[in-house]
Amino acid sequence: MIDGYNYPEDFLMDDTFKQYCEGSNQKCVLFWEEWIAKHPEKHKTVHAARKLYQILSGDLKPVNQQVDYLTEQLSLKIKVKRFKPSHYAIAASILVIFLAGLIYLNYSKQNEVAKYTHNFVAKKGEKKKITLPDGTLVYLNGDSKIELGENFDQKDRNVKLTGEAYFDVKHNVKKPFHVLTKDFRITVLGTAFNVKSYQNESESAATLVRGTIKLEDNTGLNKNTIILKAGQKITYHLSNDEINQTPALTESADKFPKIEVNNLTVMNKQVVESAWTENNIIFLNNNFEEIKERLERWFNVTIEFKDKEVAEYIYTANFKNEDILMVLHTLQDVKHFNFKQKGELITITK
Repeated sequence: MIDGYNYPEDFLMDDTFKQYCEGSNQKCVLFWEEWIAKHPEKHKTVHAARKLYQILSGDLKPVNQQVDYLTEQLSLKIKVKRFKPSHYAIAASILVIFLAGLIYLNYSKQNEVAKYTHNFVAKKGEKKKITLPDGTLVYLNGDSKIELGENFDQKDRNVKLTGEAYFDVKHNVKKPFHVLTKDFRITVLGTAFNVKSYQNESESAATLVRGTIKLEDNTGLNKNTIILKAGQKITYHLSNDEINQTPALTESADKFPKIEVNNLTVMNKQVVESAWTENNIIFLNNNFEEIKERLERWFNVTIEFKDKEVAEYIYTANFKNEDILMVLHTLQDVKHFNFKQKGELITITK
């Protein structure tokens, strides 16, 4: 299995390799050092994978190297001559304080609350194509907003997303691109991916079209980090309770979000998750209730069901540049229902 790793992304998908890069598990460190020594033909790929992991981790040195460095620095300042037992206790206390400070600083650096100043908004019924100051191209779906960090393209590249957007990120190895949503934080260098994370929806997803991304849980319920490679999709499923409560109120194990990693979905040679960027709206075994939410954003309408049975109808369909009436008439032909439109309100009955 490991011998078949041919790309840096393959190594980054392996949890033991990540622990080797972190230096957090001595068994993993010893295993990978031995494996690398036996596979010189993989040295370039391993080096690229380690470099990429270091960048995605904020250029932090492995934990074991940080501890060794602090220990070395402390030993230089402590006199060995006539070293009493009490001195060992003091030195140990100092080391603990230093390590705690280091961990705190690293944690604070990664979790620092960023300030967001400029924003772009796409209202219901509209989509926007935006070029950010760094050259990154963003397609913004309806009822969505992205906010730029106050130092965007100067010190860093931080954006905050509410809704759905497709990012084609300009490569910059010195300034990783960060996307913050309500459920997770994404770190990339230069890649193309789709992110969907609406505030009141129970499902959030990130789909990777090209490159590599690091995704970190942002709910406070998990501390997982996942590396995705091209062609993969990660989905967060939250319960209704979690949508309306703060993380502090949803800490029990059965409240943790369900996380799935799958391959992206293709229909008629199109990636379903990002088809909207080409004005295609695709439903793939979706019930009418799920379709309703997308139609409301797409056409800026409000849809009400008067019959629960109709809301559970399942549809698979592909529309391009159609209006709301054409979409409803087509769905109506597949499985019958009645509807009436009054202004922006559409009422659906059996």
